[in-house]
This record gives sequence, structure tokens and C-alpha cells, in this order.
Amino acid sequence: MSDGVRVVLVHGNAGATIDGIWFPYLKRELEARGHNVVAQTFPDPIKGRMRYWLPYLTDVIRPDDQTVIVGHSSGALTALRYAESAPLLGTFVVAGHHTDCGFELERRSGFFDQPWDWAAIKRNQRFIVQFHSTDDPWVPVDVARELHRLTGSRLTLMEGMGHFGSYDQKLDTFPELLEAVCQQLATVDR
Repeated sequence: MSDGVRVVLVHGNAGATIDGIWFPYLKRELEARGHNVVAQTFPDPIKGRMRYWLPYLTDVIRPDDQTVIVGHSSGALTALRYAESAPLLGTFVVAGHHTDCGFELERRSGFFDQPWDWAAIKRNQRFIVQFHSTDDPWVPVDVARELHRLTGSRLTLMEGMGHFGSYDQKLDTFPELLEAVCQQLATVDR
């Protein structure tokens, strides 16, 4: 049980919502184990612009040093940008990236307009756990490996998971992520 720890789920862009892919499964399973889960669809879900997402995370969800963020794709970007200036307990980065990967939607999101402060991102949280698929059609595995190097994350590479449920991929469970979150929360020394 993770008394006092909140798990915040943050979806990706391109029209994703918190009701899609594996988010309902993860919320249901974590709550069944007694964890406090916050799951809200962010404003501007098509473009996923930082100017809306970061203030929403900061001012509405209000994470703190007892908050774990599970971010998918642009949701992971939001968590990492937040950790540049404020404390978190930790972040789970699913299909995360730190570049626009050549996509105009990502380029215009605002997440890549400033250099990343990797030292602050690492300093402001106790752990970063990363999941990436070797066949992700949007984020090359080399980008994931570079993100791992920059963050010092614990990286789990998987096969056949694509972008972990985005677009036409049907992925409504994610037991590997559930297990990793539960294991990490069990080891949190408060």
C-alpha cells in the first residue's frame, strides 16, 4: 500500500484521452490494490501543447514529492518538463522521447523549444522507469536509448508493443507496467 502517494496518469496527444488504451485498466487495477490514482483528460488533447499541459498539471493536478506520474508519449514529456522545476517521487515514461522525432505536431507542441535540464530532472525525483518498444512507429528505439542515457532511467525494451496503444493499435491492458508500478511503490521508503 502506498499511503500518501498519488499516481497520476497522463495520456498522449493526437486525440488520446484518459479513457483510451490501457489507462482504464491501469487505474482500475491500481485502485483495487489501494492506490490513489488521478486520471483526467488534459485540455488540448489533439495538439498536446506544453502551454496548456504543463499549467494543467501544475495548477489543477498539483503533483508533489509524493506523486508518481505515469506518462505515455506526450504525457511523459509533460512529466519530464514538470520535473525540471518541481519535485516528484518518480516517473514512468512509456513511449517517451526528448526530440520531436521529425513530426510537425510534436515540433509545434512547445516541449522542444528549450534545452532539457537533465540534471534537474534527475535531481527532482527518486526514480525514472522507462518502457519502450523496439517496433515503435513514432519514436525510434535509438531515441529511447538516448533518453535512457540522459535520465539514468531503468529501461525496459519490449517487442511488438508499437507505440503502446496509440492510433489503431488495440492495447487495453499492460500488465508489465502494472507490475512495475506496484513493485516500485512497494519499495518506496517514506
